[in-house]
Amino acid sequence: MAANTTFTAGEVLTATAANAWPRGLMAAVVESSTTDTFTTTEKIMLSFTFAAIANRKYVLTYIEPNLTGTAAAVATTRFHETSLAGSILQTLRTTVSTTYNATTNATFMYTAAASGSLVIVASAQASTGTITATRSGTQLAQLYVTDIGTA
Repeated sequence: MAANTTFTAGEVLTATAANAWPRGLMAAVVESSTTDTFTTTEKIMLSFTFAAIANRKYVLTYIEPNLTGTAAAVATTRFHETSLAGSILQTLRTTVSTTYNATTNATFMYTAAASGSLVIVASAQASTGTITATRSGTQLAQLYVTDIGTA
């Protein structure tokens, strides 16, 4: 998609031009203030469903604000389509310590291949031990998708 950088007075705005614009949030932001844990077995941390439209670009965002471990470890977070068994869209790794808190802020640009209902799953897995995702009313885990326009 080429960016429209020239706007001329008197030109007609078409539906095609307007349909290329970003549409913003595509589903309610999924938030959790309930503390959770994960181990060496991959686990769903948050998920949501939204109406994807073919050939549009979306930015997926997953935030885990406060991670600590029972051992020095690596937290692997992933975006999946549909379920844990679904396609892995993106993987991010964060070093987690027993003595300091870490934050995971995973983002991924996704282009929908087809229109329809799409489930996005944010998962986490520890390389060793147990990692605690501490959450509260001021430390919310979040998962959301933003439409940024046509591909």
